Amino acid sequence: MDKTPKVWLITGATSGLGLSLINTLSSSPSNLIIATGRNITTRFPRPIPPNTTLLDLDVTSPLPTITSTITAALSIHGRIDVLVNNAGISRMSVLEEMDEKLLRDVLEVNLFGAVKVTQAVVRHMRERREGTVVFVGAGMGWVGLPFLGGYSMSKGGLTMFAETLQKEIAPFGLRTVIFEPGGFDSDLTVTREGEAFAQPPEAKEYVELFSKVYGSGGIPPSQGDVNKVPQAIIDVVKGEGLAKGRQFPLRVALGPDALDAIRQKCNEQLHLLDEWEDVSLSVMHEGRRETSRWLLDGCSMLNKS
Repeated sequence: MDKTPKVWLITGATSGLGLSLINTLSSSPSNLIIATGRNITTRFPRPIPPNTTLLDLDVTSPLPTITSTITAALSIHGRIDVLVNNAGISRMSVLEEMDEKLLRDVLEVNLFGAVKVTQAVVRHMRERREGTVVFVGAGMGWVGLPFLGGYSMSKGGLTMFAETLQKEIAPFGLRTVIFEPGGFDSDLTVTREGEAFAQPPEAKEYVELFSKVYGSGGIPPSQGDVNKVPQAIIDVVKGEGLAKGRQFPLRVALGPDALDAIRQKCNEQLHLLDEWEDVSLSVMHEGRRETSRWLLDGCSMLNKS
């Protein structure tokens, strides 16, 4: 067994899941951690955990700036074995009234930020023919809840990026996994200075539904313990614990609400496909019913190697 410590680079590491993951990883000398975040050298809680180096990285920066920061990160330990794209924010708004800046902020952090950091890191993993790219998605990347459309859009897009990335980098021995949490008590709704998490609707027609969703008791209590998430991630990445002996997965739901919501979505989608199959097939060329094996294999989420 390889005893060489793994080097983890984690974005969004100043609080919430990122900080919890660092605290868990730092308890073992088999992990070397590069904790990154916006103004992290001043915002990261003290004392700094063992085996942990802080590095300022704002995922909304231009790609050349992020690439330069990743180059600095590589100089610390000479490599990055595991990239954890954890940085994320959430905002609540009626889609009809959603402020353009609000939507752009969510997409810049949750989607484009993860894409840019991954682009900067993967080229080095490809050259080494070794590495794992981890994404923190969301159960709401599968389903749309009222007034959280921007968040679902960003996580749904992240899911498609992760799936496509896996197909492109797997031939180089690299791995991709996206964890999809449900509700957890984290700092996801914490905003930057002067920003509001929720934009109440201006149109009176939306007020009643908005109050049910966002009002007192409208959002169900979190079913997931954020302090248990790190071990699940570590087990999957290292193939230990509950993941021992299992094939490496592309997607893993975390929490009973995410598990149930995603399962319901899949079952309902299968029902709709069956119910509307005649309409789906009504547009095909005559005599061309066979779908290419290449397409189906290329779309598969399962590692058949």
